[in-house]
Amino acid sequence: MAKVTINHNNGIVSAYESDRAVNLYQFLAGLKLIDAPCGGAGGCGKCKVKILNPHVACQEKEKETFTEAEIAEGWRLACLHSIAEDITLALPPEEVLTEIISQGYLRDFVLKPHIAKRLDQNGNTVVMAGQEIIGIEQSDTRNRLYGLAIDIGTTTIVAGLIDLSNGQELASISCLNGQKTFGQDVITRINYAMTNTNGTLIQQKTILQDLRKLIKGVIAQCSRDYTITSKDIYEITVGGNNTMIHLLAGIDPSSMGVSPYLPAFTGALVLKAVKDLHLPVSEFCLVYCLPAVSAFVGGDITAGILACGIHQEAGNTLFIDIGTNGEMVLSRNGRLVACSCAAGPALEGMNISCGVRAAEGAIEDVQLRGSGADIVVEVSVIGNVKPTGLCGSGLLAAVAELVRTGILHKSGRLLEHPLVEKVAGKKRFVIDRDNEIYLTQQDIRQVQLAKGAILSGIQTMVQAAGMDFSEIDRVLVAGQFGAHLKAESLTGSGLIPRELESVITYVGNTSKSGAYLCLLSTAERETVEKVAGQVSYIELSHLEGFDNVFVKAMEF
Repeated sequence: MAKVTINHNNGIVSAYESDRAVNLYQFLAGLKLIDAPCGGAGGCGKCKVKILNPHVACQEKEKETFTEAEIAEGWRLACLHSIAEDITLALPPEEVLTEIISQGYLRDFVLKPHIAKRLDQNGNTVVMAGQEIIGIEQSDTRNRLYGLAIDIGTTTIVAGLIDLSNGQELASISCLNGQKTFGQDVITRINYAMTNTNGTLIQQKTILQDLRKLIKGVIAQCSRDYTITSKDIYEITVGGNNTMIHLLAGIDPSSMGVSPYLPAFTGALVLKAVKDLHLPVSEFCLVYCLPAVSAFVGGDITAGILACGIHQEAGNTLFIDIGTNGEMVLSRNGRLVACSCAAGPALEGMNISCGVRAAEGAIEDVQLRGSGADIVVEVSVIGNVKPTGLCGSGLLAAVAELVRTGILHKSGRLLEHPLVEKVAGKKRFVIDRDNEIYLTQQDIRQVQLAKGAILSGIQTMVQAAGMDFSEIDRVLVAGQFGAHLKAESLTGSGLIPRELESVITYVGNTSKSGAYLCLLSTAERETVEKVAGQVSYIELSHLEGFDNVFVKAMEF
């Protein structure tokens, strides 16, 4: 056995024991102390640790990530090292997340919850799910009837506690998705399930731990004003992408990782919260997972369609959820077509050399003032503190400004400028020299890949619908990503066509909003299941000539 001593940024020293030859990243990830976009596969350079033991050899890959001074200080990538002896580590400061978006646009609806209670002739309470009796409780418990509307995202999870008698949200709570230690996009998590023994069940255990914590937290949050226990929760509705729902249910997602990329199921899924998932709720509680359209257009998107009402409104609406996976739906007077693309984690600040999540210290906006050689960089930082790096919105803003000022060629190549420098033969744009924050040529290539994927998807859907951009009445941008983002950054970076800038609206967490609708209305469940079956899905990778569309869409 080896002793692992960890010095945290809050001054606390923790000690653990580990078998020798265990990979350092896997050990730390198991303790939920570290995560990386690639899941520890050695591809992203994000699992930084400071090894305080002398003479720990530096790998060639680490020379691309750290300066000579950092290497001398002991900075290494955890995934490239094993625990060979007693070891002492220091971890980078923990990110303090700012507000996770918990609310989203919600249209009007008729309150008619799926779960209800009534008294029988003996004065006992009968618990009903629709027209079906699912339980009987002693005495009158009709005043205790609550539910949870949950959004399970790849990066974050949000849960709202709802009074089913009147639809009032009593409390809302959120957290990071603990599965991030296995990778920060759905592809790496599918791969983890495919390549690791019990990989699906390990990830299911992780998400269920998060849900138990959220249930406990949301009850505590409203305990001062309400007498509620977790046993008073009778229904849970979940909006989430198809990978997250598979993993929640413990269903192997491997079939979505290989061609023809088919999920194990797409329809609505109903689980028993206690028997199937061991959640601390009423023994009669049911979990309703909203239906998906395809492997990569999931229940979070059908939830967004439902919440925004684009399936029933006149006019032409483009709905986009931009995250590690970019999902898009185009409604032409209610006729729906959808597609998805692998945007990757770059737009959430990951896979970027100075990338961070949208937490305190993250640069959320970049502006270049002046012109020519006199350009100066101005940044806005979340929390108004010392900047630590670029989150997704800051990244797009920086790229948009480089395009606007002519420092970035349409091909994505950084041109000569006083703020463009070469280090080890590689170009980078200086954003904040004092805090060592740069935008590298490779970072811009990552943005190009995401931009090309999303823009080519939009172009393909519009063409399939026999339309052009001028016919689109509104663009709805959903999800966490839009919280700190300007419309001009979306269009200036080329992610969305510039002619649509004036019709862009942010609609927030519509995955949770759609789950809320399905919690409080049986009719909305029927609608979302019908809508999911009516969406025409375009598999971009199967389209002839799509590669050329994608390459063209990568141009700025």
